[in-house]
Amino acid sequence: MQIQITRNIGKPHSIVFKRGDGTETWQPSDDFFIRHDLSHYAIEKTLGYKTAFLGMIDKGMGVRDFEDRAKRKSMLITTEAWYAENMANLFLMERTQGKLEDFNAVSRETFAQLQLSVPPPNLTYTEVAGIRKGCI
Repeated sequence: MQIQITRNIGKPHSIVFKRGDGTETWQPSDDFFIRHDLSHYAIEKTLGYKTAFLGMIDKGMGVRDFEDRAKRKSMLITTEAWYAENMANLFLMERTQGKLEDFNAVSRETFAQLQLSVPPPNLTYTEVAGIRKGCI
């Protein structure tokens, strides 16, 4: 999977996902979603996830499928996908509010509030540091 970002001035940026089979999907994007998708890349690469956002895209989902409520409801959301989505939001939150003192504690609290059916992830210090480095 390759990710190609084109940043534009005065109009939306674009982000293209080039799959391993040579096909691609793309969408216009703003700064938030560029950072969000790059956070997914850092998380999924660091943790070796294969079935989260980028894995779903690589297996043929269109990036705009996530915007379609009916398609989103029919998606198989794996534990990795829940983890990656929650963490992408938390790492983005750090960009505006500063580093979380205890990333795992905040993640546990978030999972409890969302009442998800999967247990929260527990990352090592090295994993958190690696993801933070990739989210810059």
